[in-house]
Amino acid sequence: MAIRFLGVILVCSLALSAAHGLPNGGDPKSKKRSKRARAEVKITGVPAGPPKTALDAAVSRLAASSDFQSTFGTVKYRVLSSQYLDNGTQTPTRFRSIIYDYTNDRTYSATGDLAGREAVKFTEEAFQPVRSDEEFAEAAAVARSEEGLAASFAGGGLTVYEPMPPITVLNGTIERLVNVGILSRAGTFKHEIVGVSLKRGVVVHYDGGAPPTARATDAVCGPPANIPPEPNGFGQVQITVTQGSVTLWEMLVSTPVGSSGSNGSGVELQNVKYKGKMVFKRAHVPILDVQYAGDACGPFRDWTNQQSAFSAPTDGATFPNVDINGGFIILAPGQVATTILETGDDGGNFRGVAIYRQGNETVMVTEMGAGWYRYIMEWRFADDGTIRPRFGFGSVADSCVCNTHFHHVYWRFDFDVVNSANKVFQVERGRKFLQPITTEAATFRNIATNRRILVQNASGDEAYVLTPNLSDGTADAFAVGDIWVLRAKPMTGDPVASEIDDGIFPDSTGPKSINISPWVNGESLMNQDVVVWYGAHFTHDDADFRALNPNRSGNIISGSHVVGPDLRPIRW
Repeated sequence: MAIRFLGVILVCSLALSAAHGLPNGGDPKSKKRSKRARAEVKITGVPAGPPKTALDAAVSRLAASSDFQSTFGTVKYRVLSSQYLDNGTQTPTRFRSIIYDYTNDRTYSATGDLAGREAVKFTEEAFQPVRSDEEFAEAAAVARSEEGLAASFAGGGLTVYEPMPPITVLNGTIERLVNVGILSRAGTFKHEIVGVSLKRGVVVHYDGGAPPTARATDAVCGPPANIPPEPNGFGQVQITVTQGSVTLWEMLVSTPVGSSGSNGSGVELQNVKYKGKMVFKRAHVPILDVQYAGDACGPFRDWTNQQSAFSAPTDGATFPNVDINGGFIILAPGQVATTILETGDDGGNFRGVAIYRQGNETVMVTEMGAGWYRYIMEWRFADDGTIRPRFGFGSVADSCVCNTHFHHVYWRFDFDVVNSANKVFQVERGRKFLQPITTEAATFRNIATNRRILVQNASGDEAYVLTPNLSDGTADAFAVGDIWVLRAKPMTGDPVASEIDDGIFPDSTGPKSINISPWVNGESLMNQDVVVWYGAHFTHDDADFRALNPNRSGNIISGSHVVGPDLRPIRW
């Protein structure tokens, strides 16, 4: 074992030097690579995974069942969300719906099989579920019709926006209130965030004009909010990137609205391969939160399964769904998508995932909403195997973001480097060896020593090294940590049991910080399926923020409002 370990150290150290631009002493394959570099790169997509129609059919059968009717037949209710129970394959067989009973203020989950061969199981839950877009639309309609405001809404003097927190439990009760921001375009009405009881169809005015964890003052920061109708963006596509006769990248891509986890995962990737070899079993962003300096607002747990509008040229665009209401779009050569970070405008013609070429990279980008926040999630896959996950931060008009706040985004990388049996090392600059991480561990970034994480095929030399960037910040007490290295758990359909996320919802009560440290419990990582969680932290202190990124570069989300690590192949 000692001899093998030294060999691995030598190989990886040399590869790390090569990856950082040191001469390779002449490569006999360089001419072939040069010729291939001139070949055209093409992106193709094929529909994959179960269609949403199968889920819709299962939910229809659920609502028509006798058990459902006996539970909800005489109450006001809404099916807030439905999703496939992720079993780690492209062909899930079960689903889960979250239902809210407004009459009795109770949350239920309903789980069953897609084929409808077994009875659906109903369970009363103890959490406040994520607010749905349909809930907000109904609540906004109630607010617009309130006596004294209806005329101003009708005349265009008032507008609504989605605030934080999305819902509040009425003080001293268990009644669910859906929050609606009301903003005067002309300044003739005081800015206010109200709660709406969908049970009673009435507006509740908070003391101070906003929920306890929010604020609504005359000072607002950000462009006007655009609230388009709910997109039809549920789906998956198998993407292949080829250069001449060589297949560079293969992966299954999910839209945010169809992603896994308690609060979504953004643009979720599965079975990512570079040049025919596996890199990730899954890669996504299951946890996102924000804390304000001095607790001016929040803290908030956000979500990554609500798609916002951004601009994607449709002229010459191809499959999968040239659909301005959602889905996927592959842009024509030379075209790029632009988001609120580039345009300063909370609008556009497309919601979903835009895919295109830029330079030597294949780019996948989306814009997501969580209350007044606008989040840009991007994956960049270079032809040389480099992966650059990026996350950008914007907002729309509200009062809280005028105050300094700290965003924390957490990627989850389920590595399968060549296969599921991997080893993991901590790499420090200036050392002549790699430090093996043999059991589950948590650590912080160390920019001074260029601390990196290397995940290697346990039976070969192939590896990927994760390198933090200077933009990624350092964890404070609320952010908890920067890097966790864990042993993967089987997919059971339960996000917490599968260690997909920590099960914390964006309601108005309870903790909001990431809570995955209990998962670091001494399990072996030697020759195991390795998961790396990576946190990046962004201080948002633009008192006059207008959603424009002052350090942006062309149409690439970069600069002071963007974070994310780099991942590079070693000995591939």
